[in-house]
Amino acid sequence: MGRDILSDLDAPLKIIVGEHDWYLDLGDGWRSLFGEPFWAFDCKGVRFVGIMSVLEDDFWTPRRMSPVERMQTVAGLDNGVQNRFKIGASGLRWLEETLADCPNEKPVVVFSHSPLYGLYRPWNFWNEDAAEARRILSRFDAATVVHGHTHQLLTHREGNIAFHGMLSTAWPWPYPPTGVPELTVQMNRPDPFNPNDGCGDGELRVSPDGLVDKIYRFWNREPILVPAAYVAGDATKRPKRPNLPSY
Repeated sequence: MGRDILSDLDAPLKIIVGEHDWYLDLGDGWRSLFGEPFWAFDCKGVRFVGIMSVLEDDFWTPRRMSPVERMQTVAGLDNGVQNRFKIGASGLRWLEETLADCPNEKPVVVFSHSPLYGLYRPWNFWNEDAAEARRILSRFDAATVVHGHTHQLLTHREGNIAFHGMLSTAWPWPYPPTGVPELTVQMNRPDPFNPNDGCGDGELRVSPDGLVDKIYRFWNREPILVPAAYVAGDATKRPKRPNLPSY
């Protein structure tokens, strides 16, 4: 199990829940392994927050789906059956209450599975109540949202909030047909004959002013650094463009 693989880490383990972790048993297994899917802690003056952002309204009961059928439906894209992801009213209330004691100048880093901006709704590269989450974050001088689900290098900014997508450790997704945010430097298309190409992990480097350098560590390519200065508006810090077409 993934938890066993990570059990030797010296640092505390904080996990973000995705739809594949939740919808077989509606979170029972997740909670037994990792506790509640919302968490927060402070480290070196930064407030780190994890949210559950893949909540869906009940589409399975009216269709009399089994747990396996429900899971298979949520695992699909553009199937017209499931709902769009959201954080939900109670989750948004938790987020606002969790940040209530933070002054505006305190750096905030939020981890979410789904993007908290509108990228591509048919694939759930989307969150229905993301605008409310952004409103909660809008008062901070520097806020960063790191999201999964898209399986690709993505860079975006709205007002004071910077957004970074994460790579996948299993398979890369294509970029959506409607395009990507202006700040995104698209990663090279993966080699279809190499199952590890386009996959990887990454890290964040948070500076005292709250700005974040995002490093994408591809397993069989050179890493790509998206500097905080570039996301903040310095075009001279733009990452190198790919030498192959995007996929």
